[in-house]
Amino acid sequence: MPLANWIILIAVLPMATAIATTLLRGWISAQRIAGVIGLATTTGLSIFFLIKTIALGPLVTQMGDWPAPFGISIVFDELSGLLLVAANFVALSCYIHAFSSLRRRTEARWFHPLAHLLMMGVNFSFLTGDLFNLFVAFEIMLMASYALLILGGGRSVMAHAHKYVMLNLIGSTFFVLGAGLVYGMMGTLNYADLARMVAASALPNGDPVPVGFHAVSVMLLFVFALKAAIFPLWFWLPDTYPTCPVAIGAMFSGLLTKVGIYGVCRLYPMIFAAPAVREDSPAMTILWVGAAATMLVPMFAAVAMNQIRRILALTLIAHIGYLVFGASVMTATSLSGVVFYMMQHMIVMAGLFLCCGLIERAGGTDDLRKLGGLQKKAPWLSAMFFLLAMSLAGLPPLSGFYGKLLILREGFAHPQGGYAILAGAALMTSLLTLLALGKVWVLAFWSPEPDGQTRSWQRQGVAADAPLGDQQRFAGWAYMGSGMLLVGSLTIAIFAEPILKVATHATAELNHPKTYIESVLGDGAWPEAEPGAVAQLPEAIEEVAP
Repeated sequence: MPLANWIILIAVLPMATAIATTLLRGWISAQRIAGVIGLATTTGLSIFFLIKTIALGPLVTQMGDWPAPFGISIVFDELSGLLLVAANFVALSCYIHAFSSLRRRTEARWFHPLAHLLMMGVNFSFLTGDLFNLFVAFEIMLMASYALLILGGGRSVMAHAHKYVMLNLIGSTFFVLGAGLVYGMMGTLNYADLARMVAASALPNGDPVPVGFHAVSVMLLFVFALKAAIFPLWFWLPDTYPTCPVAIGAMFSGLLTKVGIYGVCRLYPMIFAAPAVREDSPAMTILWVGAAATMLVPMFAAVAMNQIRRILALTLIAHIGYLVFGASVMTATSLSGVVFYMMQHMIVMAGLFLCCGLIERAGGTDDLRKLGGLQKKAPWLSAMFFLLAMSLAGLPPLSGFYGKLLILREGFAHPQGGYAILAGAALMTSLLTLLALGKVWVLAFWSPEPDGQTRSWQRQGVAADAPLGDQQRFAGWAYMGSGMLLVGSLTIAIFAEPILKVATHATAELNHPKTYIESVLGDGAWPEAEPGAVAQLPEAIEEVAP
């Protein structure tokens, strides 16, 4: 069997693990073992296929042996490979952390099957090669997230979950409508086939894109912006993530919003805002405005907050703005910065949420006004939080520095002056991040313990998984999960150069997707001018060709 046929295992294994943990319901230890084996195997496979992709090029399989674009194309290229490695590593770390942080009652309530179904949706989102199956993957991911959100929750959790579900149902409705309109206009939903048609529209013998093409691109951008929490569609996140169990909130923060950003990075440079149609695309303006507001507005709010979870949730949104900024510049270099920064942001943001759970465990609350002296009580936690916070702020030589540097450099170098303004807003966001997370570290760890501080495990305004009763048990799993993410962040910093090379090669293909198109559709599928035609593909495409 060809190697490419095995890439579907990355989506099938989480589904099989979900089934296995369902059958093992009631035996928590057995569920944990099966879950760790499943996630570790998927992470290992992602690394293996990424290495093979770097050497051989994109791995493509056609489900049911139906030829593209008529069947379902599953594609593992360098872009999807990098994100799959990061996503599954984050899921594994959060899963291990949950063994110490979740109440046993919450863990027994379908946590294990739902966590793996969530990963099935995330992995399938990164693997699928057509728009309709991206919608299917989103729905699998979202349905699992709906159930995970309310595990062990009370009235307030249900209220915020209701808002989260309603908004995502609206987004899903727009998604399926947009996919239907794309099919009606173009006759296909396959990424490679759509990219081929858009590139061919710039040729003298090519058909222009249909009327309404840009309107549909804006409709789909609304969907991805809602999933990614881009301004002004981010208002659901600050109330949702802080209220769910910390291990689940960490998994959400590392994965869910990144799938929306992935949709923008995958589809817009090569289809909806491809070089052939970029000058006429309203998506570019929307991304520019969204990036500026997404970076600045949440960070000003985060600086004023006193609850660590809310500070982290708002900081998460602001740094989504960095990714939108890089995507709006849409050069190969800026997109490579986006991919690199997205990988480290998955790991660092999830690590900070897990550290917040350990802070609540040590101090009984996440309210900075009631915390202090944790550096003496939990020195390892202090060091983990500090390194992860500084990485998120972008201090060199930590992992957050390199992606930000590429994005900022491309912003300042862009011929349109508006991108230099965005770069200035990005620098301001980094300073505000340093201020907000520095405030957390100073007040929670460095400052003296407040008089009369409670030493009770009873929660004080924190989420439903604060350490109660049986959660006074072994905390090593929680430290292991957080420590794994710290090691992952430091590893990205140490191996920044080779990872950036892979990211740069992956994103060079987005603006000039010849290799991707021919890998999916076959040799010769890249559109060429007819004999005797004068023009070639537009200069914008040639400039970004690798």
